[in-house]
Amino acid sequence: MRYYSFFIISIFLIFSACTGVDSQINKSFKNTGNTIALKDLTSNDYRFTDAGSKLEDALEDKIARSVFIITQESPSYVLKYKVLNYRGGSRLTRFSTFGLAKSAHGKLEVKVALYNEGKKVGAWTIDSWVKGGALGGGTGSLFQQVADEIMNHLRGNNSSF
Repeated sequence: MRYYSFFIISIFLIFSACTGVDSQINKSFKNTGNTIALKDLTSNDYRFTDAGSKLEDALEDKIARSVFIITQESPSYVLKYKVLNYRGGSRLTRFSTFGLAKSAHGKLEVKVALYNEGKKVGAWTIDSWVKGGALGGGTGSLFQQVADEIMNHLRGNNSSF
């Protein structure tokens, strides 16, 4: 009986560790140049400034491990993004309720556009969320998920056309 209870609790913790990401795609570009500039439009909205800088850090980490080179002087591409909604939620509440309390969920919504020589060649709206996990799931995973999704679009992995 003791092992049975441990097994049920373990299964419940594993299945409650849910995170996800969803995006809408509109793009018409090819990866021919490898220089890119990041432009955070979130800085105009003081409520999400901290979220914008965390996303920029996550993007810089991802881009550093790709074929792109971040530059501010005449880049081939400019990646503009704005945090539309950010709610970190409560990690302690996510942990103690196994991710079932909706008020504890973390959510990040970002609008992203890619420009080549002033012309928009791609646009995405990306939603990321964290519902729980064995340790409550951290909000850092929200920014990592969005950065991963943006990099997938830049590589052309998420083409819906």
